[in-house]
Amino acid sequence: MALNIKNPDVERLLNELVQLTGESKTEVVRKALEERRQRLAYQMPIQQNETERILAFLEEEIWPQIPASVLGTRISKEEEEAILGYGENGV
Repeated sequence: MALNIKNPDVERLLNELVQLTGESKTEVVRKALEERRQRLAYQMPIQQNETERILAFLEEEIWPQIPASVLGTRISKEEEEAILGYGENGV
């Protein structure tokens, strides 16, 4: 299927990228579309298998590094505020 570009701004951008990269117009368009698809994919809601992957990472990589003495304990309000940068006069 042929692509017919009739927008002068798009043609100018395409030609600039061809000059900068030395790639063909087809390759420039393909890469641009692929990069946009990847960016949009990162914005999609997390799917169930992604949730499972993240949980497995936490269980296998992160949580084992936490000392047993602090597991299941909460930090105090003062510790939390210190981490967040709160002081007597606010942030």
